[in-house]
Amino acid sequence: MIKNIPAIRTLGLGTLFLALLMTTGAAVVAMQGVFNYVKVSPQGDEISVQWQSANESGIQSYEIERSSEDVSDFRRLSRIDARGNGSTYVYVDDGAFYKTNSSKRFTYRVKAVGSSVQQYSPTVTISHDVSGVRKSWGMIKELFR
Repeated sequence: MIKNIPAIRTLGLGTLFLALLMTTGAAVVAMQGVFNYVKVSPQGDEISVQWQSANESGIQSYEIERSSEDVSDFRRLSRIDARGNGSTYVYVDDGAFYKTNSSKRFTYRVKAVGSSVQQYSPTVTISHDVSGVRKSWGMIKELFR
């Protein structure tokens, strides 16, 4: 379960609204600018990252990035081409493996990339449990990296 508290904070260009959907274990962040919202939610052993664009003027693609308790730096997971204003995007992270028996916290952000534009979404954090089989497979994959 996510440990954040809903909050509203004023930024220079608008208002950032951080909402928490306690019933689904998902977190949603809405903001003005490129992103209408960014949401992460558990999907079994995977984590779904969903966002909707507001203004894609000058945006060519989006890069999904993840950090964790073990790896504090954000690492790029994937890149998705922009499709136009108001588009909804979904990336499914099937690589959220770890070696401990307890749940682990993952933090995601989306970077909007253009020729002269670059903007990060707010970060969204989720605690995630993975099955024992999935953990074992993750450890085997790590041996060959």
